[in-house]
Amino acid sequence: MKSHFRMPPVLDDCNGHPRGAGIEFELGNLSISQVAEALQKTLGGSQQKQSPFEIYLQDTRLGKIKIERDTRFLTSLKYREWLSMLGIDFSPGADGEKLEEEVDKLSRWLIPCEIVTQPIPFAELNSLNEMVHVLDHLGAEGTHESLYYAFGLHINASVPDWESHTLLAYLQSFLLLADWIIEDAQTDVTRRYFTKFIDPFPQDYVELILQPSYKPDIHQLMSDYLQQNPTRNRPLDMLPVFYTLDQNLVLKAVRKEEKSLIKGRPAFHYRLPDCRLGKKGWSVAAEWNRWQLVETIANDPALRKRLITAWNKEMASFFSLSHKSNWIEQMDQVVKDIIRVQ
Repeated sequence: MKSHFRMPPVLDDCNGHPRGAGIEFELGNLSISQVAEALQKTLGGSQQKQSPFEIYLQDTRLGKIKIERDTRFLTSLKYREWLSMLGIDFSPGADGEKLEEEVDKLSRWLIPCEIVTQPIPFAELNSLNEMVHVLDHLGAEGTHESLYYAFGLHINASVPDWESHTLLAYLQSFLLLADWIIEDAQTDVTRRYFTKFIDPFPQDYVELILQPSYKPDIHQLMSDYLQQNPTRNRPLDMLPVFYTLDQNLVLKAVRKEEKSLIKGRPAFHYRLPDCRLGKKGWSVAAEWNRWQLVETIANDPALRKRLITAWNKEMASFFSLSHKSNWIEQMDQVVKDIIRVQ
């Protein structure tokens, strides 16, 4: 079943609380109010309107949901000039409410509408299928609809604990699977090559993390990460986790233009998936189940050790001209074996 969410091996965190995942959708073609009204009608709750660019749905069946368009872009001089050419009145005394509504309407093909859920317990993730059905029925457009759409689906899975070896295990697991995930999901070319949102990890960093002898304490793990990844633009963004552990260390390292965007969150920020709303057969479950493979390998030390050894052997081979494709083939068999026993 394409809409079935497979469960990871660790369902509770170190405090015995159920782990959850917040989901972020980026989509086009719809206004903020359209989305809010349709989701409220289906999921219940009440609307709390901050502005035409930001609406909260309180007490829905999926908990609190935020629907927004990034006002930092909408109010920038660059967009003001463009929108003025389309007849939007920014002069003093203009009707603020009407102005914002017009900007939201016109900008929905330029800047995605973002839907952000609160953490949803893993066992309840199937409820997201209902949200996808509503958005598809409304005519939401996803990554595939335009070359200008670099829309993503972000999964924020809560960390099981804060130990260095645990966070390292998830990083290693993701790096072992990354090329396979991109191949299996056919990740959008625009997002991969023409934007910076999911820039790959530097090869030097990958080689460091996948050394069998690499066993850092938490400070070294964070410092090594920040030295080569001073940005949130990675397919697995660890900055929210590291910011929670050491805010000053992160802010000192990250790029100036990104400092205000970094927020602490006890969750892995998995940014790689496309958001393919409107595409027949697509579901959040397909993207979640690839993350579930990351969780599975991260929590199987023997398998992870074997894969790291195999990865280093493949990378050290002078006779192979296609390391990446060879590794994807190896991981494809590993994934089939994992799925077969689950």
